[in-house]
Amino acid sequence: MPIFSFLNSGFLAALPLASIPVIIHLLSRRRLPEVPFPTTQFLRQLEPREIRRLRLREILLLILRTLAILLLVLAFARPSITPRNAVTTAAAAMAVIVDDSESMAGLDEQAKPRMEGAIERARALVAAARPGDELTLISATRPIGAATEHTSDRVRLGRSLAATEVTMLPADMAGALLAARRTLERSRLKDRELYIISDLQRSNFDAKARAELGPIAAAKIRVYLVPVVSSRVPNHALADLDPVLRPGPMGRGLELRARIANYADAPSDRIAIRVRHGDALVGGGDVTLKSDESRWAAMPLDWRGAGSDSAQSSGAVLIEADQDALAADDRWFAVLGAPGRLRVLRVTEPREGAAPTRFSSLALDPGKDGRSGFVVDEVSPAGLLGLTKSRYDVVLIEDVASLSTEGEARVRAFLRDGGGLVVALGPHSDPGYYGSRLFPGIIDLGLDGAEQAAAGGSYELRARLPGHDVLNGLNVAVGAPLTESRLTGVMKSRTLTTRPEVVVQTTGGLPLVATSPGVAVFLSSLSDDWGDLPYSGAFVPLVRGLVSYAAQADAQGPGATRVGEAPAARLTSPPGAAVIVRGPESYSSQASVRAEGTAYRAEADAPAVQPGFYDFESGGRSIATVAVNVSPIESDLAVIPADTLKAASGSGSSTLGSVNALESHLRDTRRGRELWMTFLLLAAAALAGELLLGSARTLRA
Repeated sequence: MPIFSFLNSGFLAALPLASIPVIIHLLSRRRLPEVPFPTTQFLRQLEPREIRRLRLREILLLILRTLAILLLVLAFARPSITPRNAVTTAAAAMAVIVDDSESMAGLDEQAKPRMEGAIERARALVAAARPGDELTLISATRPIGAATEHTSDRVRLGRSLAATEVTMLPADMAGALLAARRTLERSRLKDRELYIISDLQRSNFDAKARAELGPIAAAKIRVYLVPVVSSRVPNHALADLDPVLRPGPMGRGLELRARIANYADAPSDRIAIRVRHGDALVGGGDVTLKSDESRWAAMPLDWRGAGSDSAQSSGAVLIEADQDALAADDRWFAVLGAPGRLRVLRVTEPREGAAPTRFSSLALDPGKDGRSGFVVDEVSPAGLLGLTKSRYDVVLIEDVASLSTEGEARVRAFLRDGGGLVVALGPHSDPGYYGSRLFPGIIDLGLDGAEQAAAGGSYELRARLPGHDVLNGLNVAVGAPLTESRLTGVMKSRTLTTRPEVVVQTTGGLPLVATSPGVAVFLSSLSDDWGDLPYSGAFVPLVRGLVSYAAQADAQGPGATRVGEAPAARLTSPPGAAVIVRGPESYSSQASVRAEGTAYRAEADAPAVQPGFYDFESGGRSIATVAVNVSPIESDLAVIPADTLKAASGSGSSTLGSVNALESHLRDTRRGRELWMTFLLLAAAALAGELLLGSARTLRA
């Protein structure tokens, strides 16, 4: 039950002043003198009703005067009511999680940096701390380490807040919640509170982070959500890049592909993308995206502005998009490889003595000259014994019954080395072998055998993930070549884990294209024995999309290092001296070198703290350069509903949606809810009533 108390109880000694109107009233009651009068015929007779009205008026005036003085005295005594969850009677242990992740560099609804709002709220919490309170400041990006401060010294905490800045790291909210719970559980204080100051980004509060709220509630820790924003802010971001230059359309020139995403509830305007080599602009393009769409954009390159020959164009480039809510994810650093072609090893076997069809080979390299960006070698299953990552980027296994033990081992080793795998299952493929031997651990698909369409019929296709990389450049709308293709047979399959993604399926729900990182499976024939797909306008982009997707397993290497990870470089020969890594903002770290197959791997001892280029030096010369970029997980600024977090933390959580709400909460829980203003207004109302009643005419003229 709430407790009523007075903060300035000394003023209660003035309560006897409320008796002054009563004393004056009693003293003014004197006996009236008797005056002889000759006649009463000219005097009006007072009716009893008017006498009662006059007496009632006097009583009301007395009550209002007494009540006004009483309320004034009580107002000066600062009455307050203590809520049920207040911590006014004892010291409290408080843990404050401050979100300092990349997304906090954006603006709030008042166009103020989010980090400023977070620090302002944290300072209000520090200012409300009392002697004996225990405070712990926890960084959302570095919950364990120097970024965590545990002390009762408010001055020291204020200095820590002044030094808090936005990092380029993603938030580790699960780790921060775990660190807060363990810190509060170690406290001997009974009252324990957890404040989460954040933009409540949906991607930060994943299932793992939400699961940490349950144990917090079980430990009887009150949780307060302190959001700095309340709604989603539109943002586009560069999410990925293929660092290998590809031939342009019709084999002309070179182009670079970057994936850009639109994290918004509405379509984007036209987004311009620029490619810079040093200070020179060497290429670019533009793209318009639908709501929550991610797409690869091809950017033609012209190296003449950089003074480089197109045949030798490689090195460090910076890709820039138009700036919006977050500036950090509008830039992508990359170290390009020399212009190259995807090397594909196509594995087939004869069918009843006849040579296998070459539909997929012609789709990849129609001129057999590599101008399309693909070079295809064809072998039988026995040729897998010569499969190595140094010779091929992707292996395409097309309608092969099964692989030998040695061949399967070569394929798995090829995948571990960063190669890509495409499997096309036709009428000659053994579903038992692929479902029980090759696929487990690679894509986790179960196969139940081939299924044929009804006589004279075919399967209708539709894209389940229209924005997937396999479907890049392919029209998947109703009436497009893909959806109009006639397939008469598919390999019936089912996903066994969450690892595979179904990209294309039949209208009946049978998967047709399934992918996992570095692996793409086409659950039908790439020949014409199960339909007319090879004669469709969708066949060439589909086959190239399957191979290009599988090749991205290796393409992620040069630009896959994120801020917070240690920069690493692959060296072809051992360095002759110690390796030093240098990067942005005076970054410098030693690197350890170890053998990795026939090459060597150099890895910095310290993690990267900023995006940019990191140079590996040995003996005073540069031996490698790698690119480090921000994590794309911070780019989607969607806010998780507070009710979702409340449901995870139980009934012991509240939301303080503004600075005023937070300060009011701290006043109420630290000193109780003060009612002096209410009492002062009531006293003013009593005085106003007394004036009105005292000036009213109570007797008829």
